[in-house]
Amino acid sequence: MAGSGIFVEATTALVNALTNLGLAVVQDPRNARPLTVFVEPPSFTNFNAGIVNAVADLTFTIRILGAPPGNQDSTDWILTTVDTILNSGVVFASGQPTVAVVGTQELPAYDLTVRMSARRS
Repeated sequence: MAGSGIFVEATTALVNALTNLGLAVVQDPRNARPLTVFVEPPSFTNFNAGIVNAVADLTFTIRILGAPPGNQDSTDWILTTVDTILNSGVVFASGQPTVAVVGTQELPAYDLTVRMSARRS
C-alpha cells in the first residue's frame, strides 16, 4: 500500500505471507474466532529517530486461535499451524501456549513473536 507508511506496509507483508500459507488470517479483533490466526498491531523501537530513513524494529504477536475446550484435537491443530509457519519464510523469535479471551469465550491459543525491521525508502 503505497503512502500508508512503514507500519501498515510491514503488517500487510506479514498478513500476506501467512495468508499465502493457506491460513485464515484476521487483523480485526471482531473477526477473531477459533481456527484463525490473529495478527496484532506491532510494537516498535526506533533507531536514528528523527532522521530520514530511520529504522523501526517491529515486534508482532501472532495469536493462533484453537477451538474450545482445548482438547487434543485443538492442540494438534494449533501445533500443526505453528509448524506450518515455522517451515515458511515467516521468522519468529519465540512461541508460547496461552488462553485468548474472545468476547466471553476462552480459546486455547499459541502466541508467536515475530520481529522485523522496516525503513522508509
